Amino acid sequence: MRLFLSVLLPLLSVCTVHAQLHPVVVHTVEEGRPLTYINVRVVETNTGGTTDAAGNLRLELPRGRYTLEASFLGYETTQTGINVPTEAAITLNMRAEISQLETVTVKASDISQRLDQPQMGVERLTIKDIEVLPVALGEVDVFRGLQLISGVNSAGEASNGLSIRGGTIDQNLILLDGAPIFTPTHLFGLFSVFTPDAIGGVDLYRGNIPARFGGRVSSILDVRSRTPSAEKLRLQGGVGLVSSHLSVETPVTKDRKLAVLVAGRAGFNDFAFKLVERLKRTRSNFVDGTLRLRYVASEKNIYSLSTFYSKDFYEVNLLTAFSGIVAESNQNDYYTFNNTLDWLRIVSDRTSLQLRLVASDHRPKVIFPQRASENVVEYASRIRYKSGQLTLDYRSGGDHHLSGGLQLIHYDLNPGQLDPGGSSSVQAISLPGEQSAELSLFAEDVWEISDRLTFSAGLRYTQFLQLGPGEQRFYSDPEDVRRQTRTGAVEYGGGSVMQTYGGLEPRLGMNLKVTPTLSLKAAYARSSQYLHNIYNSTTPLPSSRWKVSDELIRPQRSALYSGGLFWLPGEGKYGFNLETYYRYTDNMLEYRPGADFFLNPAVETALLQGVNKAYGVEIGISREHGYLKGMVNYAYARTLNRVDGSSFATSVNRGEWYSGYFDQPHTLNLNLTLDDERTNRLSFNFVAQSNRPYTVPNGFLTVDQQTLPIFLERNNDRLPVYHRLDFSWTIHNPKMVKKRWVGDWTFTVYNLYGRKNAYNIYYTPRDAGSPSDVFGSSPLGSYRLTIFGAPIVSLTYNFKFE
Repeated sequence: MRLFLSVLLPLLSVCTVHAQLHPVVVHTVEEGRPLTYINVRVVETNTGGTTDAAGNLRLELPRGRYTLEASFLGYETTQTGINVPTEAAITLNMRAEISQLETVTVKASDISQRLDQPQMGVERLTIKDIEVLPVALGEVDVFRGLQLISGVNSAGEASNGLSIRGGTIDQNLILLDGAPIFTPTHLFGLFSVFTPDAIGGVDLYRGNIPARFGGRVSSILDVRSRTPSAEKLRLQGGVGLVSSHLSVETPVTKDRKLAVLVAGRAGFNDFAFKLVERLKRTRSNFVDGTLRLRYVASEKNIYSLSTFYSKDFYEVNLLTAFSGIVAESNQNDYYTFNNTLDWLRIVSDRTSLQLRLVASDHRPKVIFPQRASENVVEYASRIRYKSGQLTLDYRSGGDHHLSGGLQLIHYDLNPGQLDPGGSSSVQAISLPGEQSAELSLFAEDVWEISDRLTFSAGLRYTQFLQLGPGEQRFYSDPEDVRRQTRTGAVEYGGGSVMQTYGGLEPRLGMNLKVTPTLSLKAAYARSSQYLHNIYNSTTPLPSSRWKVSDELIRPQRSALYSGGLFWLPGEGKYGFNLETYYRYTDNMLEYRPGADFFLNPAVETALLQGVNKAYGVEIGISREHGYLKGMVNYAYARTLNRVDGSSFATSVNRGEWYSGYFDQPHTLNLNLTLDDERTNRLSFNFVAQSNRPYTVPNGFLTVDQQTLPIFLERNNDRLPVYHRLDFSWTIHNPKMVKKRWVGDWTFTVYNLYGRKNAYNIYYTPRDAGSPSDVFGSSPLGSYRLTIFGAPIVSLTYNFKFE
């Protein structure tokens, strides 16, 4: 026995020494900020835990070498080696995941990641990227930042509507936290409605759209509000000539599981217009606000609530007679109220489930104060949108990243109603409502076949239902739909199905990494659009009409083919990309000559449908390291329409191809930033492009001594070339003292050399006193409308407090 114990006790002591546990503190961060509730696993033992509210996790491990793996939805999986007990603490740096289901991040530290993405035509901007750009009136703006990207153009000088690769404005789906934005601009379209201090990220999909998105044939703009910090109080804001803004984010509970972000912006600009004689009767005021709540119920369940509100009011006296209504001016009053509720369920370190519920309410209104009367006539419409989406995300232990789910959308439209007030000369009109439902199933897989080849395949199927109550009208000639050819109608009751459409939408992407610095890409995508915005100008107004697809107005469907390359020369200091694309769209909407959509109960009689083809080449060079940063983007792009009816009434331009409304063949964008990364940042932005097509009269005739222009062709001329130079100078923390309150001054000059770019050219009968050396013998006078014909100077003060 003594011999047995003499052998056993030393062995036990040795085992005890080797089995002794040593404490290890794991700290997870992103760019220096603690990340909470991150899953950490010890690979060798398959044990681990979740970091707490401070981003820390305490482990106890025996002596030895181990591999720690940190993972969380939306972040890249990180692995780091640790030697116990030599290393008692370790920090794991997490990076936001730039997966194939998302987009390329345009950031200095992430430029090389473009090499590995199979998707094309996708970009991501952060608020930091947008803040460095000089913009009109000193406003930080999402849309202005996007317009520096190849293939993204503005609808006009005073409009923030976007044309993506020649598509129309309604062919873009604009989302804020998953909720649609139908009128995305403030102040006559000068800048977008998104609250600057609340923006977390912006994804623009203009090529291979992920399968989880649908409903538009040109692009998806996915804007996300910022996740509130649960660490400490943060305050930031700014005061400017156009607007002032303020945001607060802070933990709400002591355990920091609940955090809130509240951000708002307001602009009251009546005083500025009074300084200009011809704008003294112009008014414009706006507000927007974002509320974001994030509640971490447990390490497996995270909830968030996003609320967005935007309201605009502006008045102009340029339009005093409209559809028989004679008014002193017209006032536009519209608001958007959106709510999004998200529940994220972390099933495991590889699997997550997300449920998203969305409710959106958009209510535009146009007010007409009548002349010589206190009476006002009001036109109002409304769009109510509800949706539910369930998404399952799974990362295999191997080379696949799978996702899939379903989405249900319901639209409830009030196309318009006219309230005459006390006027006896205006008739009250109320158009019948429209309803529709879309049920979509989607699935996608990103397969890393090898270190050099990655492939993505997605499939979306949508079943569209036009729902009653409603009226289905019939015409003797399905091609020539006019009031004169109407033969009858059938009434449908509430909840009945009036018309159905459906179809598969495949999306494919491929990335081949030829060398460590060069990758080749190709993509294919099909998309369908069942909701349309009907207007006959380049910029939809709040009074423009939304319409669901029906038996006569068919869904728009497009097929997009693209290919290109991305190259990192100069040891990764520069980025060079080239993309080429071709998009073909069926059932494109066009309007008949003299079409009137305003309160038209049979709007199909004012519409035609044809085809569109868009193609082009986009080239970009960027430098994102060092004192000098910048990018140069050039695009050659064409977009052509064709409406080939059998008669003059059902065709446009004799059925031949003609320029689309955003056919701008040449576009050059240049951005240059000089940043000492201490106090001063200088930024220059230059834009030059072929201007939009417009229609000139083919002749004129005289009726009752009134000269009238004759228009036989559409988009038969082009506005003069557009070019502009902007400048901004930001002075950051000039005393260079590290403190909790930091302020920046930003001086901006928009249109530095005062270029008088043409927003539009219009024709009216020539005044009797008009000089003959200008108009010659023509009875028509041609006039150019310029919005910003002189430099616009602004000064803004922004601050941050932590």
